[in-house]
Amino acid sequence: MSGHNPCTCKGTRKDRMKNWYVPEGYRNINYSYFQYPKGQPHDSDYSTVQCSQCLMHIRSKANYVNNLPTKKG
Repeated sequence: MSGHNPCTCKGTRKDRMKNWYVPEGYRNINYSYFQYPKGQPHDSDYSTVQCSQCLMHIRSKANYVNNLPTKKG
C-alpha cells in the first residue's frame, strides 16, 4: 500500500479488506494541479482506496485494487 493512513479496523488484513473500495472516478486516475490542464484527471497506475469503516484513505497500485468494488462517494 502507498499512503500514510493505514486501516485501523480490527481483524486480519483479509477481514479489513472487505470494507475497502475505490471511489467512483478514482480508479487509475490522478487529479493533479501540477499537470496540464490543471486539476483535470490524468491516467495513472495508482487508484484511491478507502475504508468504509475507519475512513482510511490511500493511493495504491497494488494488484488487489483491481478486485475492489467501485462505490459512489
